[in-house]
This record gives sequence, C-alpha cells and structure tokens, in this order.
Amino acid sequence: MNLLNRLPKKTLVAGLFAIAISAPASAANYVSDDVYTFYHGGPGTEYRITGRIRSGTPVTVLSRNEKSDFIQIKTPSGKVGWMPADKISSGTSMADRFPKLEDQLKQNEANLATQAEEIAALKQHNQSLTGQNAGNAGKVAALEEEIVSLNRTINGMDESNLMKWFTYGGLVAFGGLMLGLMIPYLPKRRKRHDTW
Repeated sequence: MNLLNRLPKKTLVAGLFAIAISAPASAANYVSDDVYTFYHGGPGTEYRITGRIRSGTPVTVLSRNEKSDFIQIKTPSGKVGWMPADKISSGTSMADRFPKLEDQLKQNEANLATQAEEIAALKQHNQSLTGQNAGNAGKVAALEEEIVSLNRTINGMDESNLMKWFTYGGLVAFGGLMLGLMIPYLPKRRKRHDTW
C-alpha cells in the first residue's frame, strides 16, 4: 500500500499551495504542519523514495511538474527531492511561529496586567476626587449660606445706620432750633466804658 494514500489531504493545504506557487521561488516555503511525508527521486509516486521530511521543515522550491503536480524541493541539508504539491505550504511554519506567538502572548499579558493596574489606580484616584468634590460642594454650600447671612446683616446695618443718621440729624436740627430761639433771650453783656 502506498504511504501517500494513507496520509490525509486537506483542501486548505491545497489553497495555501496555490498562493505559494504564485510567490517567487525564493519565498519561504515549508512542509505543511499537519504532514509527515517522504520525498521521491522524481516527479511522481512511481519514483523511488529518497528520504523523509518532518512537518514544518523549511524547504526551497526549485521547480514544478505540471503533469504530476509534484514540486521539486531542496531541504536545509541540501538534499533534493520531489513531493506532492499539496504537501507544501507557503510562509513560515507553525514551529517557527509558535515561539514568537508565545512571546507576543506573554508581552500582551504583561501589558494587560499593567493596564489593569493603571485602571485600578485611576479608579481609586477617581473615587478620591469624587469624595473631594463632595466635600467641596458642602463647603461651597456653607459659604453661600454665610454670604446670604452677611448680606442680611449688611442690609440690616444699612437700615440701622440710616435710622441713626436720621435721629442724629433730627437732634441737631432740634438743638439748632432751640438755640436759635433762646439766643435773643440771653442777657447781653454791657460794654464797659473805660475812662482814662
């Protein structure tokens, strides 16, 4: 039984291969992540198996046989062989991407933790400011009441001062009138006639 017939074929891998073929030959390619397969000495399964290659191994695409839909690859060790086109995917393998994704995930988790701490600090600061605002509102209300009370006191003092001035003015006018009436009746001093 042919080993290639036992391996699963996925339509997604075929779609990725179509993208890989349109890319230049120097683009990064690799053996698909879900495949462990063999490569042959020629462009078909009738050729002898010349080696095996692990999933995720980066390879260089050299050429393609349109009849058999096989791709000639070069392994990192320099070996050349032919593999079915649906076993090759373009881009970077999951084996290479996974450590970077893990690092990025750790960085994102650290950023989230930092942001959570900042949010907690901002909430606490906001609560503190809300308390201060409530206290300031109470002080403002007390000051407004004090201003109203002082205005009443000032208005009362104005009326009281006005009454006092009217009273003093009346007393002065009355005293002047009495003095004016009494002056004619006061005894006059006689002039001394000095004889020298």
